[in-house]
Amino acid sequence: MTQAMTQDMLTLARLVGSRICHDIISPVGAISNGMELIELTGTAGSPEMSLISDSVAGANARIRFYRIALGLASSEQMIGPSEITGILSAFYRDTRLDCAWQAEGDVPRDEAQAVFLALLCAAAALPSGGQLDVAREGPGWRITGAADTMRLHAPLWDMLAGAGNPSVQPSEVQFAMLPVCTAALGRNLGYETDDTSVKIRF
Repeated sequence: MTQAMTQDMLTLARLVGSRICHDIISPVGAISNGMELIELTGTAGSPEMSLISDSVAGANARIRFYRIALGLASSEQMIGPSEITGILSAFYRDTRLDCAWQAEGDVPRDEAQAVFLALLCAAAALPSGGQLDVAREGPGWRITGAADTMRLHAPLWDMLAGAGNPSVQPSEVQFAMLPVCTAALGRNLGYETDDTSVKIRF
């Protein structure tokens, strides 16, 4: 195969991602509702309860992000910029990464999925944290990761250029999915890097 994942495999992966997110969001939401009820009683100020509350908020943020990045996506579904920035703000809160969304207007969900996957790829090159930026570039997108310290695992990044087919770890699945997602969009995927930044374009 010239790509690490065929369209059929991508569809299966999206179905699995959607199923996991769908099944997990309900119990996490129930815990969140329970925490709100506890807060109403005035007994939620302990360090233990704060830890639970923060953990639930973190879980919700990750589910919302991965639901777009790894779940089913359609060009007919649109996502507004306020929803996107809310998801990104929650996902990167309390991390060593800052993410700036610099695009206006609604975004088709399949394009948003590719952008979120590209953010995961760019973040993998910033082991000590850094800045992530998303901007429209003509009809396409540019995702930039910048930091003083960069680390690119060449076999993974070669996948974005359509070369090689290395086995990937669960934390690296974005490198396998992104080329197929951008191909489905009819976009050419590429990247460039220097000592302090990496740019992904499609």
